[in-house]
Amino acid sequence: MRYDLIALAAAFLVILAWMYRRDRKRIRAERAGFFAGCLDLFRSYRVTQDGLDMPVLTARYRDRDFRIEPIIDHINLRKLPSLWLLVTLRAPSPYTGTLDLLVRPQNTEFYSPSGRLPVTIDLPAGWPTHATLRTDRPEAMPPATALEEHLGFFNDPRAKELLVAPRGVRLVYQAEQARRAHYLVLRQAEFGDMRLAPDLLQDLMDRAIAIHDS
Repeated sequence: MRYDLIALAAAFLVILAWMYRRDRKRIRAERAGFFAGCLDLFRSYRVTQDGLDMPVLTARYRDRDFRIEPIIDHINLRKLPSLWLLVTLRAPSPYTGTLDLLVRPQNTEFYSPSGRLPVTIDLPAGWPTHATLRTDRPEAMPPATALEEHLGFFNDPRAKELLVAPRGVRLVYQAEQARRAHYLVLRQAEFGDMRLAPDLLQDLMDRAIAIHDS
């Protein structure tokens, strides 16, 4: 029996295990700092992280409660993975129905309730094209006219979704896209900048508040 080959194989496995743990630790640390530049925006906040998942921020901004959740999306194999930012204002609405506007739908938006809303509404004139407008209760949904002044959000090609529900408002925005070369070679979602810009987050939260107030 070649004990030297066995020892070499064992050493190789130990090195692989060390590299695996090192890379996991690096990825977690990089993702943990995603909100580092934004925390001064808030009067109070809490950041949580589960394993290698992106951190989730719950915070108080302008006397409103927010949940900001980044989600890595690599379901659509024909497109580069995206890092979606879900900015949710937690505040009750006077309407018991939900209204959801989703642009450029791919039927892979696992983070969106759009596909579960049973009623499709015809898009009013002047609204974004290549979009779906859906609700669960047409008779109790927020009036579409109240949202018209906020549709400038979709002038940004990274804007993805506007949701008004009984318990709050959510905006979905593409914060980053994976590096093409890294993904094509290793099939791993690596993003260039893992720090969220505070001016972007502030703009999205201000928009959510304005929509809720409307």
